[in-house]
Amino acid sequence: MTTLFTTSQVRAACGLIGWSASDLADKIGVSKQMISAYLSGKSGLSTSNMEKIAYYIDLEGIEFTADEGVKRKTLKTKTYRSQSGFIDFMTLVYETARDHGGEFCVSNVDETIFTKHMGQEADDAYSAKMKEIKSNYSFKILIKEGDTNYVASDYAEYRWIPKEQFHSVPFYVFGDNLAFIIFDESVTVHLINNAEISDAQRSQFNLSWQGAKIIHD
Repeated sequence: MTTLFTTSQVRAACGLIGWSASDLADKIGVSKQMISAYLSGKSGLSTSNMEKIAYYIDLEGIEFTADEGVKRKTLKTKTYRSQSGFIDFMTLVYETARDHGGEFCVSNVDETIFTKHMGQEADDAYSAKMKEIKSNYSFKILIKEGDTNYVASDYAEYRWIPKEQFHSVPFYVFGDNLAFIIFDESVTVHLINNAEISDAQRSQFNLSWQGAKIIHD
């Protein structure tokens, strides 16, 4: 764990949280005198105790910034609704692939439902654009075992997951984004923009990907 922060940042973080020296000492399991000496700049702390400080301050929703400041973490969210909103979301996926590349992880996909809610024309246009920039990114899609609708095979790799592991709510992980798609009479996409959340979900996806069945033509 990285512990690149200053004593003044810890003091500022404690101020935001409302912690006294005693509160911080109790959190990391050391004496108030030791923490008071650290906060006043009279002595340092072990790497282990510094890591504990970083951990508990992070749990309180505070992060250290590169300019030696502190700030409350923000969780940016956005909701896309209906066909037009779904197209806007897929445009975001395309623009992220085009401008930033990276690893795109998609699970619980039924391409027939995607095409239905997006519209054939819009789906075809999206696929064509994604194919044009194929070298910029990697795109992995998990579908139900036995499903042979590989409409995105020009730019993505498919693998099968067992039917009992397949769920009705697809999710996308791309860049710092995690999105869940709810298909009902219409479609709703709930997007969270947070690097830690997206990284965690990407790791879980890749575990499923490694155990998924490779599809042979």
